[in-house]
Amino acid sequence: MVVFPSVLPASPPVAAIPKMRPYTGIGVLQLSIASEGSEPLYLYEEPALSRIGQLNISKPPSQEWIFGSNSHTVPFIVMARKEKWLQVTYDDAGREAWLSPGSRGKFLPWSLYFKGQFIHSLPGLQKRFYQLCKQPGTEIMTSVTPRQIFKVLRVEGDWLMVMADQKNLGWLRWRDEDGRLLVGLEKASR
Repeated sequence: MVVFPSVLPASPPVAAIPKMRPYTGIGVLQLSIASEGSEPLYLYEEPALSRIGQLNISKPPSQEWIFGSNSHTVPFIVMARKEKWLQVTYDDAGREAWLSPGSRGKFLPWSLYFKGQFIHSLPGLQKRFYQLCKQPGTEIMTSVTPRQIFKVLRVEGDWLMVMADQKNLGWLRWRDEDGRLLVGLEKASR
């Protein structure tokens, strides 16, 4: 005779699945939040060809953990540009489409977007991405933590010249070899 326990043992808690770091593309589109009566923004498979839907500005990709929050604009990562058309990642699944933001959006390449901003390293990275170097990819000066805040002075390729305080200048990697983001903005900086 087999006896089944009346109470099953508690299963271990499930750890939160870390969010996938987005690909960086070429920059960021800061899109103004639509006001009543503003024209919808349409998504296209190719610029001005094959409309696939309407951009739902109220449900942008949930990247607040990277870009912070702003009540006036919503950031979209731009993967490519063709004249006035921008290819953006428009949802959490990483799907891409083209749109023409017109006067509702401002495109900033990463070099302009980062300059003067306060950033931190994202959590859960490999140890090698938590290192401040004297020059891009050279001698390691010190290790950093995800909580450490830096001011960006310059962008050079995959590296940011950052300042932790008046005495500490160094270079921090901002995207990995696969083109995924390694840093996030401090919420108060945008």
